[in-house]
Amino acid sequence: MNVNSRNRHYARKKWTVVAAVLTLGASLLSGCGSREAKAPTDYDFYIFNGKTENAEALDKVVDRYEQETGLTVKVFSLGTTDSAETLRAEMNSSGKPAIFSTNIGGVTEWAESGAILDLNDASDPELKALAEDVPEALRLSVDGTQNYGIPYNIEGYGLIVDTRMVRDLFGDDQTQPFLDDFQAATYDEFETLVNAVGDYIAAGTAPSVKLNGRSYAFASRKTELTSRLTGVFAEAGAEKWTYGDHMGNMALNAVFGSAVVARTATEEQVDELQAPLAKLARTLDLYSTHAAGPDGPMERGPSYINSTTASYDVSVQLFSSGKALFIKQGNWVYPNIAKLNTDILPTLTFLPIKLPLEQSDIQVDGLTVEKFNRSVPEFVPSYYAINAKVTPREQELAQQFLVWLNTSEKGRQAIVEDFQFIPYNVDDTVKFDNALNNSLIQYKLDGDTLSNPFNGSPAGGGYWGQEVLGSILQERYYNRAGAWTADDYETIAREAVQGWKDVMY
Repeated sequence: MNVNSRNRHYARKKWTVVAAVLTLGASLLSGCGSREAKAPTDYDFYIFNGKTENAEALDKVVDRYEQETGLTVKVFSLGTTDSAETLRAEMNSSGKPAIFSTNIGGVTEWAESGAILDLNDASDPELKALAEDVPEALRLSVDGTQNYGIPYNIEGYGLIVDTRMVRDLFGDDQTQPFLDDFQAATYDEFETLVNAVGDYIAAGTAPSVKLNGRSYAFASRKTELTSRLTGVFAEAGAEKWTYGDHMGNMALNAVFGSAVVARTATEEQVDELQAPLAKLARTLDLYSTHAAGPDGPMERGPSYINSTTASYDVSVQLFSSGKALFIKQGNWVYPNIAKLNTDILPTLTFLPIKLPLEQSDIQVDGLTVEKFNRSVPEFVPSYYAINAKVTPREQELAQQFLVWLNTSEKGRQAIVEDFQFIPYNVDDTVKFDNALNNSLIQYKLDGDTLSNPFNGSPAGGGYWGQEVLGSILQERYYNRAGAWTADDYETIAREAVQGWKDVMY
């Protein structure tokens, strides 16, 4: 989960090489360590897979492909810890992979070395069409003109809630209306709701609240479930990626429509982050003053950022045991929750993260405050890329495999059932046992999604989000008791913007 600190004065082109595997999804999923390759001595083409969590499933899928085609395929899967160096070694070996894993952090390295095929120039017309169907905001590119990869899958995050808790707070017949109205609610309505839930937790009573203009009254008495609540949010103050990366990404979405746009931003565009980041600080103030602890509220101060009391694992435990109404996490958290409380799994869903933005804060064409506040970030953590330095035959076979994987019945079935991945070209026929995956699919089908511009921030995402914004928050604000002021919000934003510019310009 941790990202190594980096020198603040990297040259503009160097940081993308250093951060080759530092994407949001790769940082947050626990794929570490390697496994033995499915490695025949003689093979037709070679796949280098950088996602350990789908290693066994990929072996099974390739077995089916071999049986169907008569080809022999070498597969090597490696965890995220050292995959950048191992991939470099493989790409420079005599037995180069024809398909390899990369991401927005690593693409510049391979583009500059001429080792990645622009799928705009693919020789297989089916693969070329498949690549053209990847939405622009999800494309793997250096400057927005190329299309270098086919997405492994889509991941996303938001406020996860157990809908049974909503039922017990507001009544069974109010559950679905509440979820619908929450999505459409303004930030001010959200803030009022958070404060009211905090009052209800403390005193067992609170005034009714409005979401999307509709009133919701709290239950007259607590149930066994709502009696467990100790706070509104399960926070992980020890984990800078949860607020530096995730929440920082929310503010960046107001200015940058994609990671590519963020990576190529001018200094003037970076200055436009001041207002959204100040609004983000206000939101983080709200979250951190309504955090759940094991036996009562979690107060800001040393324990709020201590790894034994405020880690990722602790936050998941608090949410899974019903101590918090919300946890801000992604669909990758589902297996962790499953280990702790299987009862909660069918009733989980995503709700959008809201910021108190004004329309003047938003610089992305076509994005309104209303759309921003009803949307969730969805993004591609890894891509399949084709090595332009292998033989033409290997390139052709690699293209055919990616077409089969993403268009054939067996291939698409494998993505959903074996990998348990949300396809980037998902449609309404795809259903999972995983309720969080299904929730993300619905947001995508509704067109209510944001992007991952944080992956285009200095040093590939992890550095700015954690070592700049995250460190400001953790070391100077979460670490002390007392109220934050409007001046604090502006200071956090100003220093985060300056931290970006210190690295980039």
